[in-house]
Amino acid sequence: MIIKQSENRTHDIEVLNSLLALPDISTTTQNQIIREIKNIQSGVNGEKETAYQMAFHYGETKNWMVIHDLRLEYNGQVAQIDHLLINRFLEIYVCESKRFNEGISINEYGEFSAYYKGRPYGIPSPIEQNNQHIRLLEKILDSDHIELPTRLGFKLKPKLISLILVANSARISRPKNAKKIQGLERIIKNEQLYQQINRDLDQENIVSMATSVTKVISSETLQTFAQSLAALHRPLTMNWKARFGITDKPEATTPDSESIQVNNESQPTPEPKIIVSEQISDETTSQSKPHTTANTTTTPKRLFCAACKKTVSPKVAHFCWNNKARFQGKVYCFDCQKDVKK
Repeated sequence: MIIKQSENRTHDIEVLNSLLALPDISTTTQNQIIREIKNIQSGVNGEKETAYQMAFHYGETKNWMVIHDLRLEYNGQVAQIDHLLINRFLEIYVCESKRFNEGISINEYGEFSAYYKGRPYGIPSPIEQNNQHIRLLEKILDSDHIELPTRLGFKLKPKLISLILVANSARISRPKNAKKIQGLERIIKNEQLYQQINRDLDQENIVSMATSVTKVISSETLQTFAQSLAALHRPLTMNWKARFGITDKPEATTPDSESIQVNNESQPTPEPKIIVSEQISDETTSQSKPHTTANTTTTPKRLFCAACKKTVSPKVAHFCWNNKARFQGKVYCFDCQKDVKK
């Protein structure tokens, strides 16, 4: 039964594409964003392939519970678990999904490499990465953050099992001493998931199976436990601008105190040529719009603020005239504009 689906990454990709469209980001930042988009898309594709296998084999049964994309936080530590498979014996398969389009290789020291355009590059060990997830999950299960199923008054302790699931199309190159590297046998392809779990069950001997039967839980208890575990999910909202060091530009300002504040609703129009007589009254200046002629133009000697009579520049006057609805056709200096009600 599917308890939780994977998170939708469409929004993240849309945000990253919008950052790519910014005019002033560097080529280096662009390449980093493109690489991040490809990583997200590759991860989503890999998880979809894994999710298909789990849904096909375990999606309809009540004896198994499936949790996808579980992000856990505990005491300042975080585990991003790709998939959990839980059965009625309280065996929890902690699955790390890896795409590796061109495959991976492991050397005799247990060091991992992936490939890009045929060339290898080092990567962290997915075995150790998943082991860290398991250790954090163990801490949570040992805490009071979740209520474990009980039998005869005793809490039943789940068994955590690691699996690294690789895309079916990927190549896995193992060293000759693969059996000596702990955990290497837990790296399999998605299509091998069902067979691997069956092999694990077959390898249980009679004694251990008898022990397991004593702690088998009902399907209803299993579902309740899985739902309480899924409820611990803490989704992450990524600040992609901060991730790539992109900051919002401050609003442009002009050096003089009479700079024009143009809002989004009004756009400045080209300045017309102004004809004003040399002896112009305050009332005429503050209430009349400029006039233009095709043949002769003269610049005004003085333009006055209708409130404080302070001389204003033609630029400020034009701003007031272009915002007639706000200033009723009058001219105000920069300071007095603030006192005019919008």
